[in-house]
Amino acid sequence: MNQTDHILLKKIKTGDRPAFMMLYERYWDDLYRFIFARTRDKELAEELLQNLWIKVLENTESIQTDANESAKGYFLKHLHFRVIDYFNSNKKERAIISIDESENSADLTDTEYFEILDEYEIADLFVMIDEVVSTLPVTEQKVYDMRIRKNRSVDETAEALGISNKTVSNKLSNALGEIREQLNPKYQSSKKFISIIIMIEMLMKSQ
Repeated sequence: MNQTDHILLKKIKTGDRPAFMMLYERYWDDLYRFIFARTRDKELAEELLQNLWIKVLENTESIQTDANESAKGYFLKHLHFRVIDYFNSNKKERAIISIDESENSADLTDTEYFEILDEYEIADLFVMIDEVVSTLPVTEQKVYDMRIRKNRSVDETAEALGISNKTVSNKLSNALGEIREQLNPKYQSSKKFISIIIMIEMLMKSQ
């Protein structure tokens, strides 16, 4: 059963990572096209999108849905104004592209951003990540488990494990680095892998 954006947002608010991944995958392509069509700037598109997903994680209740429980309209309007802010602050001339036109621009971005993996591969990726984590030192495994799987804060993790907040951050960074290194050869250009890494990094920053 296809879950509406409203349902996914309610789950995300409770720390449901798969719900975040589902919403992220649902809109990444359309939102990237929307920004790139207006700016022709890959780095800016990535930056604005990352800021949007941080907002989804940190301020979920602010994301509005329409009568069909879709958040797409909210996302597009939010990004539309962020693009305007960018042009105003940089005194650049912006392209005149309507929302409808930019949504239908399917051939604007680098192919790496539109690489589509079969659905079973996302599950395989999580299995592979778990395998990497299982080879880490015990403390790093525990930190990863509490911060990522259980969505505990840095303070809660530090108190439970009897270590400092800085150690928690360092151990999680080490774990993330090891995941990148071991999975990069196969998935370095995969949008789904990139999305998982971005999700983990944003969770690290959000608490």
